[in-house]
Amino acid sequence: MMDEKKLMEKYDKLNRRMLRYFSGFFTGTSITSIQGLILHYIIVESEARDIFPKDIEEFLEIKGSSVTSLISNLERNGYLRRESLDSDRRYKKLVLTEQTLAIKDDITSRINEYMHSMFVGISEEDLKVFEKVILQMTENTK
Repeated sequence: MMDEKKLMEKYDKLNRRMLRYFSGFFTGTSITSIQGLILHYIIVESEARDIFPKDIEEFLEIKGSSVTSLISNLERNGYLRRESLDSDRRYKKLVLTEQTLAIKDDITSRINEYMHSMFVGISEEDLKVFEKVILQMTENTK
């Protein structure tokens, strides 16, 4: 039987390494990796619909207060703004600024490069097994 403790230690180590590795993709830029991830999410998703703080909360699976802090920082630094909906002024959609649109391609390129680099040398068959394991582990946390 597989030693679950050693396997979880390897997983935890990989998770920390991936966070550091991902951060490196935004070294030397004006935004952090988490800001880049949020902006990329808004860039992609806003093509089809309005994006709200609740969407970021669900995407990152973090508390609303943390999302508020992240959004406020992005807003303060000129990367996005909140706009009230005409139909219901209580709801504030997140809108990218010209400053973000100017670096949109760079953000997308960095995110795509990171994602691609994580799967180099892994077969399609292994990726399918990996996906199955991730889905089961996610289910186990509910």
